[in-house]
Amino acid sequence: MIDNHDLVFAIAERAKQYLLDPPSGEDPVVDLASPDELIAAFDSTVGLALAADGSEPNHDNAELLAAIDLVVRHSMHTSHPRFVNQNFAGPDPVAVAGDWLGAALNTTGATFEVAPVFTLMEAAVIDRLARLAGYVSTDSELLPALPSGLFCPGGSVGTLFGLQLARHRHDRDITTRGPSGERLTVFVSASGHYAATKSAALMGIGTDNVVKVPCHFDGSIDVAELAEAIRQCMTTGGTPLAVIATSGTTVTSAFDDLHGVADVCKQHGIWMHVDGCYGGSSLFSPAQAHRLSGVERSDSFVWNLHKMMGMTQQCTALLVKQPEQLAACFATRADYLFQPDKQFAEYDSGDRTFQCARRIDVLKAWLAWKTHGDEGFAARIDHAVAMGTHTRHAIAARGDRFVTVVDGDFTNVVFVWVPPELRPLSTTDPAALPIDKRDALHLLPPAIKARMQRDGTAMIGFQPVHGMNTFRMICMNSTLRASDIDAILDAIERYGADAVGGSAESMGSTPDSSLPPQR
Repeated sequence: MIDNHDLVFAIAERAKQYLLDPPSGEDPVVDLASPDELIAAFDSTVGLALAADGSEPNHDNAELLAAIDLVVRHSMHTSHPRFVNQNFAGPDPVAVAGDWLGAALNTTGATFEVAPVFTLMEAAVIDRLARLAGYVSTDSELLPALPSGLFCPGGSVGTLFGLQLARHRHDRDITTRGPSGERLTVFVSASGHYAATKSAALMGIGTDNVVKVPCHFDGSIDVAELAEAIRQCMTTGGTPLAVIATSGTTVTSAFDDLHGVADVCKQHGIWMHVDGCYGGSSLFSPAQAHRLSGVERSDSFVWNLHKMMGMTQQCTALLVKQPEQLAACFATRADYLFQPDKQFAEYDSGDRTFQCARRIDVLKAWLAWKTHGDEGFAARIDHAVAMGTHTRHAIAARGDRFVTVVDGDFTNVVFVWVPPELRPLSTTDPAALPIDKRDALHLLPPAIKARMQRDGTAMIGFQPVHGMNTFRMICMNSTLRASDIDAILDAIERYGADAVGGSAESMGSTPDSSLPPQR
């Protein structure tokens, strides 16, 4: 038996090999196995389950490495260029190295005394992000004593914190007195992320008090409808608390009119939170930053660097226009940890957030930024947009075999494959199609995706858009090339032809349009 020292090196070597030479080209995106098949495979090594009776043995390292090989083999290969399934993909290798180092040092970002370097590093990264967002003037001092935000565990939590800040500004006594009975209302577009509803439930605002504002066809919020929804809320005795604007919706990657939303919020004194979890990284590119024009007028802004920038999960920044509000909202002044008379206590960040211990998520972002520079970060965004443009051109070149359902000019392309008997479609609006044609098209994406998963050809998402399942090609993987896009479209045609030759049911597909869009 080899000792643990050798075991760690053996696992690290496997991780390094996978990281630097991941599956690509005609390699499978996933070696799909059913739950029963996975359990059986692990039973041949160390088993997935832990002994229920407290008799779990210490396993031989050879068995453990065999289990690790199964983990790699049967996991989704998000670094594969044909993984276009969600708003994240394989990680930047430099970011992974930073994450490894941060995990090895195993400290927390709560106080300066246990994270002196990382406290200043987080302030530096937050400061630069805040400058990109227009929260901090470009000619202001570097590394302010009070950073304009902090890192938090994911975009949904960032939105939760933003709404908590909004409620605290509205009613500072609520943290001690409790709810006053006032009917607070949150507004978000119908295409906005479900974090709004989850946050309202968790905060006791109530999901019924989340107003989903109608959108334009592309998924961006209708500002006139927002203004009307706020008017109706006030007319019926409600109190508008916050508006969540979206910069890069989950499905169509639409960008709300931030200036229009800001005008409405300013008129009524409403907190404006921007969900830039996906599209916020447009700010890294001078050619794409215009998409977030107006974000500088918001009160809070959440931004996922683990999406377009390839940071490992999670790497989320919450920016706050007036950062002093963080401590006012969250501080409890636990005197065992946050002693005001210790050295450099003014740099402690733990009392400015709900969490105490926080992972060191900043190191990977800082290291990747220092490695690639501003130009490298901008090139990553520009490549993603260029791949989206190529996808739209490739679809148009295939005539009436494919139809783009929602036009756009960013990274997400929403489309359907049209079987021969339905060509040409009379409209690209699913709601305007005859019901029989819409039902036939609705069945195809889940059937085609099931074949892709079984063969490991590619991973592409589908979801209902305007009442009909459509494919969503997300062109933000840095390894994605035009040839991969063409190969995915070829596979969709091939599997689609098989599907209409048989039936959706025969391909192991059960369409379910009730699932929410994935982040």
